[in-house]
Amino acid sequence: MMQERDLQELAELVSTDAPIVSLYLNVDPHRRSSEEHKLSLRRLLTAAADQGATPADIERIERFFDHEYGRQGRGVACFSLAQRDFWRKYELLVPVEDFVFLGQRAYIKPLSDLLDNYGRFGVVIVDREGARALVYHLGALEDTAGTLGEEVRRHKQGGWAAQKLQRYEDQAAAHNLKEAATWADEYLRERNVDRVVISGSDGNLALFRDVAPRGLLDKVVGEMKLDMNASAAEVWEHAYAVAQAAQRQAEADLLQEVVTVARKGGAATTGLSDTLVAMQSGRVHHLLLDRNLHTPGHHCVHCGALVVETLPACPYCTGELIATGDIVNLALHQAVETNVKVSVLDPSPLLNEIGGIAAVLRY
Repeated sequence: MMQERDLQELAELVSTDAPIVSLYLNVDPHRRSSEEHKLSLRRLLTAAADQGATPADIERIERFFDHEYGRQGRGVACFSLAQRDFWRKYELLVPVEDFVFLGQRAYIKPLSDLLDNYGRFGVVIVDREGARALVYHLGALEDTAGTLGEEVRRHKQGGWAAQKLQRYEDQAAAHNLKEAATWADEYLRERNVDRVVISGSDGNLALFRDVAPRGLLDKVVGEMKLDMNASAAEVWEHAYAVAQAAQRQAEADLLQEVVTVARKGGAATTGLSDTLVAMQSGRVHHLLLDRNLHTPGHHCVHCGALVVETLPACPYCTGELIATGDIVNLALHQAVETNVKVSVLDPSPLLNEIGGIAAVLRY
């Protein structure tokens, strides 16, 4: 399973001789058949060969899909540099779009996007007796646990005694949910989960929200209604859909806020040139970019500066500038290497208007 350290390794990989082949293939059975994804793979490998991929790299990718691929999940990412005997493959439980890229650096934008959105994700299912928590990493179940309080019954018969018993049971349910909320908060904090979907009946979720710690509530991105006994796979399918919708809305809101701040001259920037200048000075805190943005440019072999313009020398250190086919990918590498938060966004009219890239600045 891919981890944050794998993305860091790919971000640091550089080849000045043979190109690194980065290949992404959508194998989601809900979207295409096995024969269709094989045809897509063939098209990607043909494109890679046309771009200058070595026969050894093409053969390594073919060997993986023919003999080693477990046919699990919804997406596959492969990185090959046969000249250095470098090979990495990741079978993902979330889908990716078909893409192949050759360059001195691996193309890591889709993986950065997946880790940003689904790197570690929690679900808490509650009822009147307790809670069940599940932690996923890129769609795979990483850990699960539960807590159970006092048994709670529903009294259907009337009369004063039944009403008294029902009040007692309701108090017990409230106590159970409060204990469950405290337990879930601690459980998720210990596992570094910062996005959570909660599940249960409307009444139980309302009560859970009333008694849950603020730290837990701040992590909640959505709600759903699943039974306590739902399978881990079913829980993920529903939670994934809820999280996707919440993520799109949160990103749209953030982009609008960043653009507004930038237009007012605040600590934000839009457009590729201005954002690259801010990155060079170390002012970028959060980078936002269109997943489909690809732009040629130049990078300095001495100081690593990225520039869009064709210049005789680096404007920062007068070092030599080398052409690159995708300066956005290099910007993403720099962001990962310097621990800058990255959000890869779906295309939108506003994102297109500002040139496909923006940033929240430190100052």
